[in-house]
Amino acid sequence: MKYASMKTVDCLPAGQRAGAPSDRAGARACALTGLMCLLLGSGCSIPIPQAERDPTKYYVLSTAAGAAAPQANAPVVQLRAIDVANYLSGRPMVVRRSENEIDFREFARWGESLELGIGRVLREELERRGAARVVTSAAARRDAAGGQSTLSIRVLACEGLANGEVAFRAGWELTSAGANGLPPKSGEFRAQGLRWDGKHEGSLAAALSQAVAALAGEIAAALK
Repeated sequence: MKYASMKTVDCLPAGQRAGAPSDRAGARACALTGLMCLLLGSGCSIPIPQAERDPTKYYVLSTAAGAAAPQANAPVVQLRAIDVANYLSGRPMVVRRSENEIDFREFARWGESLELGIGRVLREELERRGAARVVTSAAARRDAAGGQSTLSIRVLACEGLANGEVAFRAGWELTSAGANGLPPKSGEFRAQGLRWDGKHEGSLAAALSQAVAALAGEIAAALK
């Protein structure tokens, strides 16, 4: 006796048959959900990147505390805008490695331009030493009858050296207004014997502050 061959008929829709794409996607989703639950249940957390701290530090020149009474005949000093060498006009502090090589410290910057910082220290030092009744800016009104002197400064070097020395050099000129004014005086100042630790720019800022104060001392002597 021969039996008729029978065929199995798949009654499931094509989209739900085993191995169909929707089944594979669903399996992946279930596996991912299970993994997330496992991580959360075990106390694990996904690390979130943290913002990096800006390593830049900022420095300013400083002056000594205290003030002396101005001399009886102390003039009013008009301080012109400080002129600095072009390579010093940026905010990064400068370290000289050789005669022709300098290093700009991008993460050690001046909190104000050197022109403003040096001018501020000179103003405070001249008044503190009693060498000037007051130090005004170049924009102030000129009064020849008031015993006024004009001070011009050009800074030629203001940096640390790789060997720990400090280089500060500036030319200055002092002129007086009025018929009874003092004859013009000028000089070139060069700081001597100042050092920094070669590593921390804060020590360089402190040494350069001393250099500017010494420059003010030389100018104060010329005002007498």
